[in-house]
Amino acid sequence: MVWDQEIVSSNLATPTLFNPYFVSLKQILERYTRDQVKKAAQVKAIFFDVDGVLTDGKIIYDDSGREIKEFNVKDGLIISYLKKAGITVGAISGRESAAVSKRCAELDLDFCHQGILDKGSVCEKLMIHYKLKPKQVAFIGDDINDLPVFKIVGFTICPADAMVYLHNRVDLVTFAKGGKGVLREVADLVLAAKGQLKSLNRK
Repeated sequence: MVWDQEIVSSNLATPTLFNPYFVSLKQILERYTRDQVKKAAQVKAIFFDVDGVLTDGKIIYDDSGREIKEFNVKDGLIISYLKKAGITVGAISGRESAAVSKRCAELDLDFCHQGILDKGSVCEKLMIHYKLKPKQVAFIGDDINDLPVFKIVGFTICPADAMVYLHNRVDLVTFAKGGKGVLREVADLVLAAKGQLKSLNRK
């Protein structure tokens, strides 16, 4: 087993936000190392980049010059569960996009900061604002402009198709690629590690 039985047992011994209904924590947690599960269990906020994380990184323009982006509904669905679990969720993007603004508003994120050149500085301010310790923050990024944030937070994550030199600088490389449910995978891990994931397989 690569997951931590003590963490799971401890969390199951306390009241959970959702009806456990035969929760199969093992099915989720056995994919990760003990250290990854321990870090996930401490998370109280998930911050993330947009392009290459919520999307596959493509930038498409129609004939009128309007930017078009494709988002994964699985990422969106889990956000309400994260917020009910008391987890702060928000985006820090280096680009500005009307499509991103609309999507973030639909998802009711706690914040959506775009056009950010210094993501590290913004992340630090957010941590102060939400009174978060480094170990309580997870960040998902996919490229070199996310490295300053990786130096600040306690749980660093990148998608499977992130630049290869990021793989050795993060705590977790997701199984999912950008735009293919990266946030959902991380959210499921965090909620499972905390014992707050609603069963996906009811008997």
